Amino acid sequence: MLAFWILFIRNSNVIVVPLCKYRLVADNAVKLSEQSLVLFMDYGQFYLYGDDDGFGRETDLLELAMASRPAYSDGTVVIVLSPHQNNFNMHTTVEVWSSRPTSDREKWQQVSESFLTVGPQGSISFDSPPGGEFIVCDVPEGSYLVEIAGRGFVNYGWPGSTEPGDVWRVRMWPAGGDEVRPSLQWDMPGYGVPVDEPIPEPIPRPQRDIESKWITIYGENGELSRVVQISDLRAEAAERERQEWGGDPMPELERFQSGKELARMDRPLAEAVVRMNVATLRRLAFWAAVQAYEHAGLADRDWVRPALNAMHVGQQLPEPFGNRTTAFEHLHEEEFGAGTDNVELEVKIEIVDHSPQPESNPFDHGNIHVPSYALNAIFDAIESDPLTAAVNALGTAAVTFGKDIRMLFARARVEFDLED
Repeated sequence: MLAFWILFIRNSNVIVVPLCKYRLVADNAVKLSEQSLVLFMDYGQFYLYGDDDGFGRETDLLELAMASRPAYSDGTVVIVLSPHQNNFNMHTTVEVWSSRPTSDREKWQQVSESFLTVGPQGSISFDSPPGGEFIVCDVPEGSYLVEIAGRGFVNYGWPGSTEPGDVWRVRMWPAGGDEVRPSLQWDMPGYGVPVDEPIPEPIPRPQRDIESKWITIYGENGELSRVVQISDLRAEAAERERQEWGGDPMPELERFQSGKELARMDRPLAEAVVRMNVATLRRLAFWAAVQAYEHAGLADRDWVRPALNAMHVGQQLPEPFGNRTTAFEHLHEEEFGAGTDNVELEVKIEIVDHSPQPESNPFDHGNIHVPSYALNAIFDAIESDPLTAAVNALGTAAVTFGKDIRMLFARARVEFDLED
């Protein structure tokens, strides 16, 4: 948002809060500020940056500037081509206006307009090759149209000295719906105007046949395991991925912990879930939570029944279901007695081959405390995203059923009319 100074009229008196000298022109554009700078310009080009995003892009944009003389902007930096090869003492004025000022192109030899965004730092900066000596000028943050005009040119190329005397002016105003006007280039007597240089075609690089490259794989003991082509490794990885998914990967389920297991265990059910509408997904989430609670023996408990009722009507869950912690504390006190905060749990870690077996049940976690696992289902079911709620609640119910997973999936097919 541009912050400009305003003239207030009170009791027939004009009250001015000045930061700079105002000048009103015929079209009511107001000059808000004016700053004078001295720039170092070399290699026939200088840069005007609106933000740090423009740094480092000059070389790439220079070709575009030479193809659309005398300037080019990508919105973060303006590349300006000067007729003179250099001017180590280039006087430049920067003016900020409230709107497009009156045109005076007849007084200048080169004029170009570009869009430029000034970042939150509230300043623009100038530089020229070899670079690094930035001249900074205060300009409020915002999107601008920038007119850059120069005059006093003596030649295209070497001007005869390092201080040939050309001067420049930069005028900026809020872009709004304004359009960029055509550029003006100096028509040098006896020479004319430089011709735009077409952007060179990129040199095609030879394509490397990566897929047929051979690589050596070593085992854990450092001994040679095998030599294989990259294409074969990719194929093996793709096949392992298909095994883990029970078919082609399902992007809709990739973000869920149980998504891959659901697809591998019952592909038609997983495909049906991702096709469900919002209302059906929410019904599936609630149904899965009830299935988990009934299978774990939780559904008929006095402190659980009100929570299931609240879930179905979209009300806030009553205590102790205000959060997972209080719900688990209540369950464990009921299951194991008071003072269970200090119960020591034995954690058994088993390292297994990550590659799934075709007939394995990924939801059978063995000897677990089923009510503790099932308790999560009601919190899964009320997740704000319907697909997240449905997949997570169904996954929790699946682990709750464990070795009886086929029973849960068969019930789901009947409940949601998914029979083949």
